[in-house]
Parts: sequence; structure tokens; C-alpha cells
Amino acid sequence: MHPALSLAPLTLAAVLVLSGVAKLQDTGSTFSVLRLLRLPALVTNRPTARALPVVELVTAALLLLPWRWPFLAGAVLAMGLFVAFWAVVVRAMGFDPRPTCGCFGRIGDHRINGRTVVRNTVLVALAGLTLWIGLAGTSTGELLARYTANDVWWLVLAVALAAVSVMVLGGGPAVARTTRRTGRGGAARSSSAPAPAAAATTSVPAEPDELEYVRLPIPRGVLVGRDHGTVALSSLARSQAQLLVLVNCWCGPTHEALERLPRWRERLPQLGVQMVFVPHPFDASALDPGLSGIWWDPGSRVYDDLGVGSSPGAVLLGADGLLAGGPVNGVDGIEQFVEDIEAELAETQDATSETSAPPPGEQQGVRA
Repeated sequence: MHPALSLAPLTLAAVLVLSGVAKLQDTGSTFSVLRLLRLPALVTNRPTARALPVVELVTAALLLLPWRWPFLAGAVLAMGLFVAFWAVVVRAMGFDPRPTCGCFGRIGDHRINGRTVVRNTVLVALAGLTLWIGLAGTSTGELLARYTANDVWWLVLAVALAAVSVMVLGGGPAVARTTRRTGRGGAARSSSAPAPAAAATTSVPAEPDELEYVRLPIPRGVLVGRDHGTVALSSLARSQAQLLVLVNCWCGPTHEALERLPRWRERLPQLGVQMVFVPHPFDASALDPGLSGIWWDPGSRVYDDLGVGSSPGAVLLGADGLLAGGPVNGVDGIEQFVEDIEAELAETQDATSETSAPPPGEQQGVRA
């Protein structure tokens, strides 16, 4: 058996270590993902979320042992794990919206798409090859022992190529949808505070866009606060326009959005900036108990009614009872959305100041 076949179990071991360590650091995200993937109640629980990374790390260790029977046991476990992961991902491709997979904790791209299926298919193929190696009566250690000096160079170059491929092609999650932002003047028209922004209703006429944003009524959704009191979406935005940042899991992008939330509030003082969680947020260790503007969306009713799609997403609610922008998706997409709203409000305020300023002579109380 050619020693190059050792790359199959070595690759699986590396993937399992990466996945297991990432999940161990954030079991809350793993539990959230199990719920979003709509798995049976038997496995959708916190003990499963805590046990899964341990099983992955044990499997990786077995694949690296030099003895045949432990290696074969690891190969069987790896085959079971990766076939299960593949089946879950393929099933989730039919969900609308598709959930985030969180296969590697907070690391990497969490979207489920065709690339996820291809990745898992390759891993299943490697697991099959690893199982064949075990059934043939050999192990990773035995294959590595057959390496010559030239074979070692091939191994080093293969690892280097894999690392470069991850850095070049892996990247972060792309923004899923960023075309539905605000119409020209939409953010200003939807805000009732402060006065300069509200005055833009008459001072800044709307200009037609190539893709005109259609403002629909705010859905009749209800959010739950930290004190378990409820508030309707329309009531939340009655006195002030609101930017909702919505998430449906405790994956990496959720934590990143949570970290940026204070900065987004500083940049948009004219608006309320709220964060809405589909998973219950108030007992989460990652959430500061003193952080205000945090809401729970039980059953994902608001998330689905707003058509958010991939998590995280953002939607702008107007104080006039209509949607004023979004949804946009991804942390980078929300960041750009905030920048667009900030620029539009600043432009509107400047225009209002110019139109409301008295003539130069009147400013000094000079009579003609």
C-alpha cells in the first residue's frame, strides 16, 4: 500500500481536531445549530452539543495511533460522523431560509450551500478511503513508517498546498443579499427624531433609483424583552425609526455583530438599534446582562416574516409604520447598510440646515 494514502486519515484528523476544538470553545453555538438544523429531539439537546466535539477529538486521536485495531475503530467512527454530517447538510439544502451550519464553531463560512455539500462529499470520500486502509490491516503509523526522504518532501508540500488553498479560497462568508437597502431619502423619511431628519420629508424630494425600494407595512410581529414583556414591531418603531439586527444562531458572525452593536448605535444616534435573537438570548454567557435593546423572537416568527434569510441580517423599520430598508445580510453587509443610512441622514441634515437658515442680514438683526 502506497504511503501517500496516509494523507487521507491525516486530513480527516486535522479537520476533526479543528472542528472539535472550535465546538468545545462554544457549545452554545453547537446547540443552537442543532436546533436550526431541525434534528430529532433525541439529539437536539445540550448533552449532545457537549459530547459531539469530544467524539470528534477522540476519533482524530484514534486515526493517528500506530496500532491497527484502534485505527480501524477510528476509521469506522470517522465514516459514521462524516456520512451523518453529509446527510444533515444535504437535507438542510431544502430549508427556506437555509440555516447556518456552524461545523467549525466560530471559524469559517457558516452558510449552507453547494460548496458545503461538495466539501462534505470530499470528506466522505476520504473517510471511505481511510476505512479501506483500516480494513486492509494497516494504519496511519505504519504508512508513515514507510516514508522515504522523498516521500517526506511530498507530505510537506501537500500540507503547504492545503494551507495556501485555505487562505486563498476559504475566505469569509460573502454578503448574501445587499441589494435591498433604502430608497433615496428613505432613512430620513422614516425617522421622526431628531427634528432635522424629520423635516426632510418636504425639503429633500425622493429621486427614483434603478431598483426602487418598495416600502411595505411592518409585519405584525411580537418580540419578547428581558423582563419577558412583549412589544409589537409597529409599536417599537412608533416614536423612532429602528434598525433591527436579527440573528438565528450563536455562530461566529453573531458574536461579531454583537461586538459591533455599540459602534453601530454610536453612528446612528437618530435611530434605535436593536438586536433580535431567535435562540433564547438572556441566559447566554456571551451576552452582557447590562446590554439594552436585546430581544427574543420565539419561533422565528419575526425573522421569517421580515424575510431576513441568512444570519445575521438587518432591516430598517420606519416610524411611519412602513419598512424603510433591507433586509441585508452578513456582518459586512450590515456595516455597509449602517454607513449608507449614516450618510443619508447626514446629507438630509445638511440640506435641512441650508433651507432653514435665515438670510444673512437677519442673522445679525440688521434691518434693511
